[in-house]
Amino acid sequence: MRPLVLSALLLVVLSAAAAAPLTFEEVDTDGDGLISADEAANVEGLDFDAADSDKDGTLTVDEYEIAIEALSPPPDTDASKSAEPTAPVPPSSPVKAPASAGGSAVAPASPNPPAKPPAAGTPPANGGAVSTPATPSVSAKP
Repeated sequence: MRPLVLSALLLVVLSAAAAAPLTFEEVDTDGDGLISADEAANVEGLDFDAADSDKDGTLTVDEYEIAIEALSPPPDTDASKSAEPTAPVPPSSPVKAPASAGGSAVAPASPNPPAKPPAAGTPPANGGAVSTPATPSVSAKP
């Protein structure tokens, strides 16, 4: 059991180390402050000719860092992980504005379209009687 756990732990550590790009100092094995084509061959995916912007046959720290940034995927952020497209709100859904001091929420839209006025010459459905809605009386209390 113990060798299995240690093997799994070693595998995790090695894969994490392999995912990290080599530093300039790790690649510059002769310590001359420049990376030669032979030294750069140890960096997986590095296009030495493209990285050597001044075409002098070596990579400076700046040239190497720019090339490594181009190789690396953008860092994961919490925002990019949770950024999912949101579904649009259908027009028939009620839209409410936040209530604020002195303000009120917006009433939901009516699900039924407004009624068309009757055609000319058509008698009203209620026989012509006009009704008015009852208005509650408001009285001031002394």
